[in-house]
Amino acid sequence: MDLLILPFDHRSSFSKNILGVPGTPNKKQAEKIAGLKDLVYEGFLRVRNQIDSPEELGILVDEQYGSEIIQKAKKEGIITAVGVEKSGQDIFQFEYGRKFGKHIDKLQPSYVKVLVRYNPENKSINKKQLRRLKRLSKFCEKNDYDLLFELLVPPTEKDLKSDADFDQNIRPEKTAEAIEEIRKKVKAKIWKLEGFSSQGWDLILPHIPAEEKVIVLGRGEDSERVKFWLTEAAKYDQIIGFAIGRTIFMQPLMDHLHNGLSKEDAVFKIAKNYSTFIDLWRNIRKTVSVK
Repeated sequence: MDLLILPFDHRSSFSKNILGVPGTPNKKQAEKIAGLKDLVYEGFLRVRNQIDSPEELGILVDEQYGSEIIQKAKKEGIITAVGVEKSGQDIFQFEYGRKFGKHIDKLQPSYVKVLVRYNPENKSINKKQLRRLKRLSKFCEKNDYDLLFELLVPPTEKDLKSDADFDQNIRPEKTAEAIEEIRKKVKAKIWKLEGFSSQGWDLILPHIPAEEKVIVLGRGEDSERVKFWLTEAAKYDQIIGFAIGRTIFMQPLMDHLHNGLSKEDAVFKIAKNYSTFIDLWRNIRKTVSVK
């Protein structure tokens, strides 16, 4: 079964980039963020209620602003994923510190999701991150939670100074190396990875066992870039879908807040954008010879 996720677990993106709040949101601003996430969820539901195989659709949302959404979705039998990382950090930290397990148990999501920025060259940082990730992995295994591991590979200063294009020529190899290192400490059910060309996937996928699946993230890129990534990824049987968020909801929410777009029209545009990527993915799956 494919897995086509609409993620809106972003926190700093909502507060800083959408609302323009530089620090910690106050109560009124936090309520505004929660309201915006309700609009994204409404867009998700609109698609789910009209589409074939709705069981393939899921949401990724945070506890801070989306706990009510999570509970509603669970009652509807919707796939849910909840992140455990503190938002906007270069080094992985638990959002709720040592109490992370209690928060997971309270929500009981379909997937426990963790976002980690990991470049193999950052040895000391990675050692610290791996210790924390090992704790999370052991907790998930012990308590029967599936782990969804979101891996971002940021460039180092050395990478940026290189004449080679980082995304095309450096990131694929470093992603494969990162996965090898992480898998020694962590058991992931699904890897949420940045997009690649076919050549990149041919390098990376052999480092992931067949029973561990992959979905492609959007990274806030423009639609054409994301469509290219999906077109390349859909050729592989081990890649079972995507988790695309900001590319779907960012502009409709910005237009709603700043350009007079009504709530109804914002929901409509979010649903339309989400449907576009679902249709693209499913159509490619039908037409290509999957590897």
